[in-house]
Amino acid sequence: MTKLLQVLSVFLLIVIVFLFGLITWQTGTVTAKNVLLYIALMAGVYWFAFFIVYGLRKTNFLGSLQWIVGGLTVVALSMTLMIGEVRYGSKRWLYGVQTSELAKGLLLPMFFKSNGTYVVIGLISSVLVILQPDLGTGLVILCSIGIAWFLRAQKNRSVEVIWMILMALIILVPSVFCYSLPMRQQVVSKMSSVPIFYEHWEDRFQNWADPLRDPFGESYQTLSALSSLGQSAGFGKGIGLMTSLPVSWSDYAFAEMVRKYGILSGLLLLLLFGALLEMIINWGGRSKYYVASVMALHIIINLYTVANVLPATGIPLPFVGRALQNSIVLSAMIGATLGEA
Repeated sequence: MTKLLQVLSVFLLIVIVFLFGLITWQTGTVTAKNVLLYIALMAGVYWFAFFIVYGLRKTNFLGSLQWIVGGLTVVALSMTLMIGEVRYGSKRWLYGVQTSELAKGLLLPMFFKSNGTYVVIGLISSVLVILQPDLGTGLVILCSIGIAWFLRAQKNRSVEVIWMILMALIILVPSVFCYSLPMRQQVVSKMSSVPIFYEHWEDRFQNWADPLRDPFGESYQTLSALSSLGQSAGFGKGIGLMTSLPVSWSDYAFAEMVRKYGILSGLLLLLLFGALLEMIINWGGRSKYYVASVMALHIIINLYTVANVLPATGIPLPFVGRALQNSIVLSAMIGATLGEA
């Protein structure tokens, strides 16, 4: 398969996953014009990133940008903390741009010659994101950079196997919270003593520790998502029923999809994600494990949030939840790493 066919195959799979998400969005919340705009924007950044990086892949130009890229990332995140716009309890927007999403795209390993510089800039960036406060995105950046750095140090070893083992551990570790509410309450008690434990986080952690504490208020979204998962047997409830999820087209899109179309639709979506991750790893360049880790962590955290295994973090399901900036950044990251190879 030629490189162009590989890149086209990946983009078509992204569009298919996006269309899967589209069927979960509430009727009337989006027009055909908006759908075409979403696809056009994702296509534009995807192909632009691919061709630019592909044309420069044999030069040292990208690696020479490490101080420019690192400085831009830190300055943008710092300005957001100082003069950014507050929405949903977090100061994440700077003139309409969600700088934490921008940071994900700028922290591609291809822009950094030095591993040490990469880790330092990544650590500073993740701390600045956590202070916004955006704990979920900050941890995604921190973990993805740590994984990318660790795998680059594994010379003459089966790096792909190591990456899969790391992902398996990330999937398994949070499952200890599935069966023990007292353990969750202990975690919340310890977290609340941390000096930077924001009130914005406390509400989400309290809902996670005891989802029945405010069933018609703060916990309503969580309980509605769990109810939707419980209605996913067989072929679901169909598209004619009104959803009980207040924001079904965003972070809880997976719960709405399986409620409407059944658990098999959810399994099919996971297979599509698996195929997309496999393509990135097989056909990507030096940044592929960072990009694959960012995407895999989004999937894991989002699904665990929907199932109340983890507290709500605001992490969308890639290309499925209605999060335009996240979809644009992920598209550019995938296109760029494919252009590296």
